[in-house]
Amino acid sequence: MKKSVLIFFAVLFLFPSFLLNAQEDDIDRCLEEYLDSLPQEQAISQIFLVNIQGNKDYYAVEYTDDKKPLVPGGALFFAYNLGDTIEESISFVSSIEKYCDDNSILRPYLAVDQEGGLVNRLRSLSSTLPSAQKISETLTPSQAKELYSIQARQMRAIGFDMNLAPVAESLSEENKDFLDTRSYGDIPNSIVYTMAAVNAYQSNGINAVLKHFPGNTSVDPHTGLPEIDYDAKRIEYEFLIPFYFILSSNPSSVLMSHARVPAVDSSPACLSKIWVTDKLKGQLGFTGLVISDDIFMGALADNGYPPEKAAIQAIEAGVHVIMLSEKLFGKVAENLLEHAAKDKNFYERLRDAEKKVLEYKLNAGILKLIVKDGKKKIVQATMEEQLGTEQKRIEQFNKAKKEGMDFYRKYFVQGN
Repeated sequence: MKKSVLIFFAVLFLFPSFLLNAQEDDIDRCLEEYLDSLPQEQAISQIFLVNIQGNKDYYAVEYTDDKKPLVPGGALFFAYNLGDTIEESISFVSSIEKYCDDNSILRPYLAVDQEGGLVNRLRSLSSTLPSAQKISETLTPSQAKELYSIQARQMRAIGFDMNLAPVAESLSEENKDFLDTRSYGDIPNSIVYTMAAVNAYQSNGINAVLKHFPGNTSVDPHTGLPEIDYDAKRIEYEFLIPFYFILSSNPSSVLMSHARVPAVDSSPACLSKIWVTDKLKGQLGFTGLVISDDIFMGALADNGYPPEKAAIQAIEAGVHVIMLSEKLFGKVAENLLEHAAKDKNFYERLRDAEKKVLEYKLNAGILKLIVKDGKKKIVQATMEEQLGTEQKRIEQFNKAKKEGMDFYRKYFVQGN
C-alpha cells in the first residue's frame, strides 16, 4: 500500500480524537475566561453548597464588607424551602433567578436530599417515593429505574438539577443502625439498584450524587466521628470494588463521608488526599464533582476540625464543593482566600475547584456555550431556556406526579 494512502487512513482514524481534544481545549479555555470574569466574591462562592433562606422570595443572608450579596454556587433545599403547592415552589425557584439577575450574580444550581423513605424533602409535593430498602425488596431494577425516572421529572419541573442520592453503601452489621432503610441491602443489590437510580435521574436532567464514599458506621456523623476498623482486604471488597462498578454509570458527583479508616489514613475521608485524590480520582478514575459532607457536623467540629480548618483540608485533599447546612459561609470563604494568598499551590487547587463547579453548571444548562463575533464564549442561560416556562413546568410536574401515584398504587399498595 502506498505511503500516501496509509497516511490518509491514519488521519481518518485519528481525526475524531483530534476533534474531541480540540473541543475540550475550547471549553477549558472558555471556562478559564468565564472564571476570570467573575468578581472574587462570586468565584469563591461557587465552591459552597449551602442551605438557603425562605420559600417565598429569595434573598441573600450575608454580604461582603463592601455590601455585595453572597450567593452560594449551590443552593441546598430542605422541606421548609418548598411552598404548600407546586405553583408556590416554582415561584420561589424563579425568585432565585430574579434576585441573581437584579444583582448581576451567577445563579446557583439547586440541590435537594431526595432519597425516598425517611429522607424525603419533597414529601408534601411529589408522588410517594419509598425507601431504598423497600424498593429493592419490591421492584426489579428495571421497575426501580422507571420509578426514579418519574420522580426525576417532578424534581426537574420544580427546578432542581442535583439530587444528593442515591446511597451507594451496602448494609453491614457495622452500619445498619445508621443507614437502616436508606441502603438497598447487600453488595450485589447496592450495585444494581444504585446504578438504576443514577441512570434514571441523569436521563431526566437530575444529576445524581453517590454517597457516602467510602462508607460509614452506625455512629451518626452529625454527633460523632465514625471509625471504620477494616483490614485492607475488606476495604477492597466492600468499598472499592462496589464503587468501581457503580461509577461506570457515570454519576455527576460523589459525596465523601466523614468516616475515618485507620488502615488507610488517620484523617476523615472527606479531608483525606489518599481517599479523595489517590483512591477516588486515581484508582477508581472518577472525574466528576467531589462534594464534602456537611463540615458543620459534629463528626468534624467536635474532633479538632472546625469549619475553617476542615474547608482548607478538604480543598487540599481534592474536594471541589464544601457543603454547609448552615446558611452562612462568608467567614469560611474569607479564610480560604486568606490561605490562598499565602500558598500558591492551595490557590491553584482552589481555582481548580471553582472551575469544576462552572463545568458542572455548563453541563447542567445553567451556563451555555455560544459563538459571538466568531469566538466561543460561555454565558449564563435563562431558567426558561434551561427548564421551560413556569406554566409548562407546572403541567409537567402534575403529569409526572399522577404517573408516580399510579405506579405506587400498582406496586406498593396491597389489593391493586
